Amino acid sequence: MAGKKLKLQIITPERQVLDKEVDFVALPAYNGEMGVLPGHVQYVAKLNYGVLRYKDDGKEETFAVMGGLAEIENDKISVFAEDAALAGEIDEAAAKQKLAQAKASLSKHDADIDIELAEMEIKKALLMLKVKKQQPKF
Repeated sequence: MAGKKLKLQIITPERQVLDKEVDFVALPAYNGEMGVLPGHVQYVAKLNYGVLRYKDDGKEETFAVMGGLAEIENDKISVFAEDAALAGEIDEAAAKQKLAQAKASLSKHDADIDIELAEMEIKKALLMLKVKKQQPKF
């Protein structure tokens, strides 16, 4: 399989985030991280909030992926994510601010607060900060 590549597409409701040929992909599958190499069997995986990694010519890139599905078929991986961001696109200060705001809204114990939404915002902000921290320094 030397020289064989995977076509990786990451799509959100707002945009196509990535369309690239890569050597390896690690998906944040619902039941744990899942690695995909060329020749992988056809598969559909539910995605969790987590880090999607891919390698291309020895370089690794990371994305924050906020849930969705991944379809693997004929050396093509189509990731349909609720939201996704490349490590280099993440604004660390903005993520920290969103985290603080979500935590503050939860601590108010106001009946008008959407607890589920605030918890999702916390989860998203923490993931963004994790991916930013793991960003390769070239």
